[in-house]
Amino acid sequence: MKWLLTTLTLIIFSISNPIFSQKLTTYFEENKLEPEASSEGFFYSFEKKGKGAKVKYGDYVLINYKGTLLDGSVFDSNEGEDPFVFRVGHRQVIKGWDLGIQEFKTGSTGTLFIPSKLGYGKNGVGDEIPPHADLIYEIELLEIMDSKQYNQFMKKLEIKQRRDFEKKKKEQFTADKKIIQKYAVKNKLKTKRLPSGVSYAFKKKKKGKGETAKAGDFLEVHYEGRLVDGTVFDSSFDGEPFKFQLGKGKVIRGWEDALKNFKKGSEGWVLIPSELAYGPRSIREGKIHIPANSVLIFRIKVLKIKSKK
Repeated sequence: MKWLLTTLTLIIFSISNPIFSQKLTTYFEENKLEPEASSEGFFYSFEKKGKGAKVKYGDYVLINYKGTLLDGSVFDSNEGEDPFVFRVGHRQVIKGWDLGIQEFKTGSTGTLFIPSKLGYGKNGVGDEIPPHADLIYEIELLEIMDSKQYNQFMKKLEIKQRRDFEKKKKEQFTADKKIIQKYAVKNKLKTKRLPSGVSYAFKKKKKGKGETAKAGDFLEVHYEGRLVDGTVFDSSFDGEPFKFQLGKGKVIRGWEDALKNFKKGSEGWVLIPSELAYGPRSIREGKIHIPANSVLIFRIKVLKIKSKK
């Protein structure tokens, strides 16, 4: 009888509240759930009710969360990451969060069931959240903070994140140097490594003539860019040469460092650790696709070097 009354309540609520989603009603029935209904259109339930203060408008809240669609697909989570923090009622999150989190007390673990109109609506989010998708969030409220506590937390978090970033950067750089060394051995390249970590090698009898390129010089080159698996992502050899001024930030750092060792007529390879290429960014521009943290291999032929003078 209790379940019958709950189901009837949901049906009456859905009729009287245009925000409410019939898909949520069906989901509750199929999974035999009896969440609490709010007048704003979202639903909530608790696995653990906290004993601390209740969240109110303007509070800063520190949470762990996992977001899923009604079919169980996980589209977002901070698992394995730092807790997420936001200020309640200041539109830093979806409206369903701003409203729903105010039902939580410190130490609570619960679930928010959010209709699409209080989530991402008709637009959705990329491939992760379809249009008109109702959302389920499992939330653990760790702490409620005032502005002073928030500022202290953010300072500590910034220091930690900077430290973690530098650690990952160092580990990636070490791994990249090993990848470059392995690639050079496999392809029988006699490379020279620069202090920056970039390596280069010349074709036999193709070291070029004259002075090496220097900052401010105008260069005209042909190039072919590859990933270490051999995938060619860009090339100028079938088209116009690439022209640029060295030392003006017009090319990636790996080129800037390596080409200062090339002369007019030089032909060779430049092997670049990801830090001096595109780092953790994934590049997609037309047909060009470079995954994040990719070591890049360039075959380069210097056609002209023109002094700035």
